[in-house]
Amino acid sequence: GAGVALSGISAEQSPPTMGEEAPEEREVTFVAEAGEVDALVASIAELGSSADPVHFRRIAQVVERYQEFPTLLDGHLEGWITPLAGVLRHEAHKGDDADMVVVQRTAKVLNALATVRGAKTVVKFFPHEARDLEPVVALLVRSHDVQLLATTLEEKDELGTAWETRAVLILWLAILVLIPFDLVTVDSQVGATHDADAEAPPVVMRILGLCQDRYLSDPGIVRDRAATLLARLLTRPDMPRALSTFLDWATAALGGRNGAEVTNAETNAEINDLDKAKAFAEQEQRNDFLVPGVARALAAIFKLGTREALLGVAERAWGDARDLQSSRAAAGSALVRQLACKLAQRIGLLFLKPRVVTWRYERGARSLVDNLNGTSSGEAGETHSSKTGENTPETKHGGNTPSSEKEKETARDDDDDVPEGVEEVIESLLVALRDKDTVVRWSAAKGLGRITARLPAEFGDEVVGSILDGFGVGENENTRHGACLALAELARRGLLLPTRLPDAVPHVANALTYDVRRGPHSVGAHVRDAASYVCWAFARAYAPEALAPHSGALAPALLVAACFDREVNCRRAAAAAFQEAVGRVGAFPHGMDVVSAADYFALGARQNAFTVVADFVCTLGEYRPKLLNHLLEVKLSHWERSTRELSAKALFVCGQRDVGWTQNVALPTLLDRSLSLALETRHGAIVGAAEALLALREASADKKQSVVTGALAERVVTLVRDVEKARLYRGKGGETMRVATCRFVECLAQVRQPLDRGPGPATGPKSLRTTLLVSMEESLKHPSLEVRDAAKNAIGAFAEAYMCGSNPEKGAERLVATLCRQASFDLNPAAKRGAAAALGAMPAALLLTRIKKTEKPGSENPKKEDDATDTNEMSQPVEPDLVPAWRSAMDALQLASTFESDPELRDAETRVCAVLGALGVVLTLLAATPIGCDTFDSVACATATCANETLSMCVFCIQHDYCMDNRGDVGSWVREAAMDAIPFLLAAAQRTRASRCDAETSDGEDNPIGDSTQTGEHITLALTNVTTIVAVLLKQAAEKIDRVRSAAFAALVQTLRGDDDISLSPLTAVPAYAKLLRAIPETQKVAAAWAAPGNCFPALATLIAGDGVDLAPYRESLVEGFVVSAGGVGDSLGKAAGGALVAALAETGSGDKAALQLAVAKTLVDLMDMRFGNDRVVVPLLRVLDTSFSSGCLAAVTSHPPAPPDTLAVVLANKLRAELKGSRDIAKLCLGAQALCHLVGLGKAATKDGDDDSSLCAKSCATHGVLVLLVNRYPRVRRVAAETLYVTLLGDAGDENGNDDGRELAIELLSSTRWDADVSIVKPTRNKLYEMLGLVPPKLALVLATKKKITEKEVDENDSYAALVGSAGY
Repeated sequence: GAGVALSGISAEQSPPTMGEEAPEEREVTFVAEAGEVDALVASIAELGSSADPVHFRRIAQVVERYQEFPTLLDGHLEGWITPLAGVLRHEAHKGDDADMVVVQRTAKVLNALATVRGAKTVVKFFPHEARDLEPVVALLVRSHDVQLLATTLEEKDELGTAWETRAVLILWLAILVLIPFDLVTVDSQVGATHDADAEAPPVVMRILGLCQDRYLSDPGIVRDRAATLLARLLTRPDMPRALSTFLDWATAALGGRNGAEVTNAETNAEINDLDKAKAFAEQEQRNDFLVPGVARALAAIFKLGTREALLGVAERAWGDARDLQSSRAAAGSALVRQLACKLAQRIGLLFLKPRVVTWRYERGARSLVDNLNGTSSGEAGETHSSKTGENTPETKHGGNTPSSEKEKETARDDDDDVPEGVEEVIESLLVALRDKDTVVRWSAAKGLGRITARLPAEFGDEVVGSILDGFGVGENENTRHGACLALAELARRGLLLPTRLPDAVPHVANALTYDVRRGPHSVGAHVRDAASYVCWAFARAYAPEALAPHSGALAPALLVAACFDREVNCRRAAAAAFQEAVGRVGAFPHGMDVVSAADYFALGARQNAFTVVADFVCTLGEYRPKLLNHLLEVKLSHWERSTRELSAKALFVCGQRDVGWTQNVALPTLLDRSLSLALETRHGAIVGAAEALLALREASADKKQSVVTGALAERVVTLVRDVEKARLYRGKGGETMRVATCRFVECLAQVRQPLDRGPGPATGPKSLRTTLLVSMEESLKHPSLEVRDAAKNAIGAFAEAYMCGSNPEKGAERLVATLCRQASFDLNPAAKRGAAAALGAMPAALLLTRIKKTEKPGSENPKKEDDATDTNEMSQPVEPDLVPAWRSAMDALQLASTFESDPELRDAETRVCAVLGALGVVLTLLAATPIGCDTFDSVACATATCANETLSMCVFCIQHDYCMDNRGDVGSWVREAAMDAIPFLLAAAQRTRASRCDAETSDGEDNPIGDSTQTGEHITLALTNVTTIVAVLLKQAAEKIDRVRSAAFAALVQTLRGDDDISLSPLTAVPAYAKLLRAIPETQKVAAAWAAPGNCFPALATLIAGDGVDLAPYRESLVEGFVVSAGGVGDSLGKAAGGALVAALAETGSGDKAALQLAVAKTLVDLMDMRFGNDRVVVPLLRVLDTSFSSGCLAAVTSHPPAPPDTLAVVLANKLRAELKGSRDIAKLCLGAQALCHLVGLGKAATKDGDDDSSLCAKSCATHGVLVLLVNRYPRVRRVAAETLYVTLLGDAGDENGNDDGRELAIELLSSTRWDADVSIVKPTRNKLYEMLGLVPPKLALVLATKKKITEKEVDENDSYAALVGSAGY
């Protein structure tokens, strides 16, 4: 065998110096594990059966890593395969003594190599000596009974079915049967008595029998390799009779019968129906796997065999192939149809003589350099002719043969007769082009290309015509896809002559945009991709002078697909075809510019392709009309809504490149379609018209002039009214139409298109403006968030364009006052949401005007009746209370952000809209242009006041909004919106000066925050306010929802590190600023990753465990956040939060540990008092107490005897008892029992003499609480309390009063009592525990103890359903 190839130097090693010459046998390798695999292979080859099984698995793992780049292994294949195949060969020659476990291990490695690199490449390195044939066959037979040969269960599991062994051995046999001499000389069973008339030697018959009986019906790779083995064996020159016999068997097998069944069917006609049905079912099940194997074997035979040997059986084989294509097996299996197609095309090739037809198109000289340098095609052809000595200008079809000789050879080709079977084969392949599966169509296309290459010119042209018929009007997407593949194959082989290009190019151009809707989706992506492949094939097949006349049709179509196709693979395929044409043909205008802009990555994002790449292409005049017309005619009527909206944005960008087309063609056409009955058409028309108006405004030099005038202007401004008259808001697509019309109104307002100025008479002030305003107000009340957002944007733009003129007070009274009333008092939640959001979109001109104070409807002039008696006051008009519009808006938004008294009326979405609306008011006032000093002062005062009020609103929402409904924690939406708003509000407060009218400025604070402290300016943020903001953000950063933590960290990064994008300076004066920076991410981009439990909780825990008083303002908030997370139901989150807290408290120095534990314990006690009755916090808090006591984190509170505990223990015990009193939450009661039992184990027991030592009080209080739980109404609570108390008493070391006997009696009583029995039974037993534990029983227990004892009776769990529930512990 060949020697092991050296892997050479690795890529990391330096190359040899200039003076040295690298050894020839060395080569650079990119296989990082090459040295390791070499050592493992050498070890296996040396040790053989003693090799470590891990070595085999490791080699297979390394090989499987290179599935995407298998060619990197080529330099190492010989060095790896040869030793491994040697191990396999050694075992094969052992015969019956072969170790099948070693064979299986080696076969797994070799099969992995064959799978990754390919069987054809791997099999070259197998041994191929004649003496290996029989041992390999014997080993193959032995692999069938590997389970019987295994001696242990481990060997049985490792061997399995040994399919890898059979796959590798069959692959080995496929090269062994190619030995160049008669197999009779190899077969040891052939003796002097060998029958010369036998079909084949015994070893061959054995291989045939194995393949026919076992391997061709295998469902895996064994079947495919067996087919290859049969093809190579039966196509040998010495196997004609074996081939004939196999074809007979194959015919019967494809028909669902074997030879014995045929005989039985002919001789025995009296078989009962049951036996027939059973036999038919078994045969059908076998045929499911046998038919593909036989078909693959036949296809391989007709591929490898010679024409002379197979021509005699071709007719019969064609009949089998034809029957197979129409069989039931083919109808249900794409694999069978593909193999039938392969078999048909190879039989068709067998009918025709192998030749290269002279009529095919040959491109001749191909030079990429000439194309790039601009060399003409004539010069290139002349250069090639001078080199070859041939008369190229006289060629007729682009080849190198003189025209007279070409005509003679073509005439001889046409004189050849085409066999009758060829036409049937071609017909079957044309039918396969229409198959529903791509693999079948692809196989048929390649078959048509191969067969057409041997046909006369006239017949070949007929095939081309039949393929082009696949682009007919009534053809489906599968037929078009198959036709594209076939055209590409013909073009690549030079069989599609340039004279046929005028017929083919229009079909290909149309296929590039083929997209047909089918239900909720569309079909045609594979057609467009195949059409790009056709264009790529054209570019490679034809000379520039042949393809140049068609560049006007292909280039724009390719760019349309590259820019506007929905699928990324189609966009990239079209760009690749365009690039190929530019490089090889050079006939596309501005080719290199387009290739540079429309590259692989630029077309990856659809929005970038639609808006950026398409905009660049539209700057090129040759392509602009095609792209714009495609947007107008196709994409704006696309079946997918997002594509229509993106196409409208593309129209806005590209429409600016051709203003005349946009105004005179696009806009009128879209207005005509706006009332179409088809939802897709009218929706695309309206959004397209909106963006067209914006495009006209952007392209206009005079921004004050109307973008459209005359009749077109009247159609534009009345579009929404026409839509409402047509009642297009109703039924299917009503929401979509509302969003579109709102967007249209928004764009109409942004371009400042005049209203009520049509060519006719004046229509009055209430016509169009009122219609548009009412329409948007109705959309503001819609339940859909998308509709409300669109209406909010539209009404904001409308108010700024049409209601801020000479009389803004009237506009503010009409719009702002109405929205304030709706946001404050409307009972419709959707209306409140829309009004609150719309208040944030109001322009500054309306917000700075004065309007009437907003009052609840029906409460106007409450003093009217009282004042009616006063005639003097009635004689004079009452002046209404006028307030700034922003004041009314803020009051309405604050009211909308608070909780309703009735929980059923609470709406989280309304509060979200209120927070965002208040932020919008602040940002609008902040961006208002100051005019004069007084105006600036008033605007600054209003902005400062609104910013501080909104900050207070956000802090309140973050602290208290934990509302829950059937959707979960809906309050998190409000908290998240408030956290997102805080950085903007802080920036607004920093940018405004202090003012006396700012109600939120603290008189006693002299520590302003922000950069203005350096310049002496006093801004409105006080230190305590900012500290509170940071504290509430830290609390949210430690809570249990990932999304909320991410938003909190993003807000903390902006707040503490500053954000130049929103002009926010870092808040450096907050306490512990440097420590806070270490606990938060560095940028907003990594906030989401930082919010992972494993990252954020350890960082935040350092703020709890940190030393110094500067962290005290944040500890309470952080502890509450940790409690909610660590005590939640999420296992991973609880472990991360609880583990971080425990680790931080444990790592504290010994001197500060007690103080820190007491501080944390006091925070927990205060938290329990503050959140009394709030199970959202209390239940996790109980779980955290249990975890903290168990881990020793609160050892300073619960010191072990005889050391007295801290006074907090008594407070905690009382808080726990008060929290558990009257609770019906079983989980809460169980957790409370566990927390109390940690306090039961404190110092001395309580005595009856009233000793008020703190440890005794804590112990007695906790013990009393646990004993109360022993008679709880819930059996599970009683059982848990008893078990926990039992464990606590077992671990109690006793006390100095010598009450150990009572403790032992209590332990025995707790263990012997069934505490989940009826309460009336366990209560007397509980009362005994008071005396045993040295406690004074409560008065109620004493009264019950004097009564007659209730005898315990046996409770049968089957007596009643209640008894069954009680026995289960519930």
